Amino acid sequence: MTATRKFDLHCHSLFSADSITPVEKLVERYASLGFAGFALTDHGCIGGWKKAKAHISKKKLELEFIPACEFITERGDLIGLYLSDMPHSRDPLELIDSIHSQGGLAILPHPFDVLRGRSAMNPDKLGKEGWKKLDGMEVLNARATKGANEKALSFASSHSLARTGGSDAHFLFEGGKAYTQVAGGMNLAKAIRLKKTSAAGWRSPIFVHGPTTAIKWGKKLGLLPRP
Repeated sequence: MTATRKFDLHCHSLFSADSITPVEKLVERYASLGFAGFALTDHGCIGGWKKAKAHISKKKLELEFIPACEFITERGDLIGLYLSDMPHSRDPLELIDSIHSQGGLAILPHPFDVLRGRSAMNPDKLGKEGWKKLDGMEVLNARATKGANEKALSFASSHSLARTGGSDAHFLFEGGKAYTQVAGGMNLAKAIRLKKTSAAGWRSPIFVHGPTTAIKWGKKLGLLPRP
């Protein structure tokens, strides 16, 4: 029987404004943890794609790299998976259509985490027209509160959305804490479309949020390196 495969569908590298993790280190971490693949979802940026692909090739790793992005829209964050280029709309409905037009998948991350403020896009902000266009919802985010994850799981289950998990890692040690599971040999994209995924893992310690904010300010002030 083919073992369940794990994918982290939400992580950040130094190409995000609030992370200093090298892309190569992320690649090596997921390979060492036995993951089948991961999605690099830097905030509004796809600059890390080339480095990730090159490092996987250089090390001859059996690791699927999923070109992705966590978009900052006017209503909150939205993840696009399996992208071929970078859409630029800040309207989430237009963005979902753009993601789909290139064969990608639209996932709503941490939708009920009120501690994130405007970056959490509650489905109500999308409206029925919007959330019905989604391919999946992140029901386990390692940086979200337990209650927020529970609400996401309930919504996804009752509205026929694929369930995904992601670490939302901004530091290397967080990578792989939460993840998406695919049973058997099914292709991940197909499993999401057929709603045959599940989420597993655990939450990161709450202290990660403070240093993340410090990194963001450090980059803004030119105290920390940018790519």
